[in-house]
Amino acid sequence: MYKIIGSDQKQYGPISADQLHQWLKEGRVNRQTSVQIEGATDWKSLGVLSEFSEDSKVVNAPPVMSGGGSDSGVNVIIPYKNVRALVAYYLAVFSLIPFFGLFLGIAAFVLGILGLRFRRNNPAAGGAAHAWIGILLGGLCGFGYLALTIFVIVAAASKR
Repeated sequence: MYKIIGSDQKQYGPISADQLHQWLKEGRVNRQTSVQIEGATDWKSLGVLSEFSEDSKVVNAPPVMSGGGSDSGVNVIIPYKNVRALVAYYLAVFSLIPFFGLFLGIAAFVLGILGLRFRRNNPAAGGAAHAWIGILLGGLCGFGYLALTIFVIVAAASKR
């Protein structure tokens, strides 16, 4: 059984070797398609797997620009394939602004968690560091400002 990452960067599978051979014949996958064998943790190009290397569709397939498992240098620095993590990062940075930080920080925290889940299901998406910054900095600022706001309200109410 196999899992693949399609040209739309979504994960498909598990699928059988017969189904994968059928997709090769239909041109739905090619030798650059990222494949994970069931039980393995690493992703490989379909063309390097011996059971598919003799298939003429794999050998003669044109290259695909959205190279599934291989990250480009840009995606490592700016995880454009994982928008949740990227937005979480920026919201976390802007959550340092007083008052706005309450709302931005909590949003960064939630989007950071969603970004990590997306990254777990789509390893080629990247963005783990951005998601963690969103969780840690956004959570610290958002929940810190929330605690400060509650403290100020309680202090003001007790003075009355």
